Amino acid sequence: MIGTRKTGSVLGTAIDVTTHASTSNRIFDLAAERKSAYVCFATAHMLVEATRDSSIYNAYREADVVNPDGTPIAWCLRLMGHSAAECVSGPRVVPMVLQEAEAREVSVGFYGGRPETLRMMMRVLDRDFPRLRVGYIYSPPFRSLTAAEQQESIADINASGIQLLFVGLGSPKQERWMHRFSPSLNCTCLGVGAAFEFLSGEKVMPPVWVQKLGFTWLARLCQEPRRLAYRNLYSPVFAALFFRQLVTGLCFAQSSSARPFSGGKAK
Repeated sequence: MIGTRKTGSVLGTAIDVTTHASTSNRIFDLAAERKSAYVCFATAHMLVEATRDSSIYNAYREADVVNPDGTPIAWCLRLMGHSAAECVSGPRVVPMVLQEAEAREVSVGFYGGRPETLRMMMRVLDRDFPRLRVGYIYSPPFRSLTAAEQQESIADINASGIQLLFVGLGSPKQERWMHRFSPSLNCTCLGVGAAFEFLSGEKVMPPVWVQKLGFTWLARLCQEPRRLAYRNLYSPVFAALFFRQLVTGLCFAQSSSARPFSGGKAK
C-alpha cells in the first residue's frame, strides 16, 4: 500500500521529503502494482530549467516521486522546516535498488547509455548481483527514434515483463521520455542519469562524507570539467531564486498575519 507523499516546494516544483531507504521502499511499492509510474531525481540545475521550460516542469509535476538529488536541495527543504530531508541521488539509490531487486526476484531493465557502457555495466552486475533478473536492455541510437521504432521499443519493454526500468538518457531527455512514454508502460521507470556510467566503472562517485558536505559537484567537475562546467554556473542562479522564494514567502506570511479580520459577526 502506497502512503501519502510528503513534499516541499523548491522553485515551484514539489520535491519529496525522503531518504534513500524510504525512496527505495516507495519504488518497490510502485513496482508491485505493475502500473505506469516514474521516479525523478531533480538536481539544482534541472530545477532552474523547470522554471523556464514547461516540458520539464510538467514531467516533474506528474512524476510519482521527485527526489532531491543534491545536498543544496535537501538543505532548502530543511530551511523550510522539513528536518528529515536528505539528499537522495540516483547513483547512490541504484545499487540499493538492484540489491533489493535481486533479493525480491524483481525483474529489471535498462534503457539508455552507450553499447560499450552497457556491456561493461552488465559484467559488473553479473559479478556483484549474480541472481539479478535482467529482462531487458537497450541502447537507443543517439538520434531521435522514429515513431515506429519507439512503438517497437515500448512493445518490447512490456513484453519483457520487467517491473523496474532504469532510464539513463541524461537530463532533461529522460524526464521528457518518461513523461511521454511511461503511460504506455506496465512498469516503474527510474530516471537515473549517469548511473550506468558509475555502475560500469567509467565514472567514480566521491565518498559519502564528501557528498554529505555538499561537494559532490566539485568531485564530478574534476572528472568531467568540460561537460559539467556550464551546469555548475547554475548554482548561484539556483541560490538566488531560492532566496527570492524564501523572502517572498516571508513577506506574504507577514502580510497575511497583519491583515485585519473581516469575517462576520461573532455569535
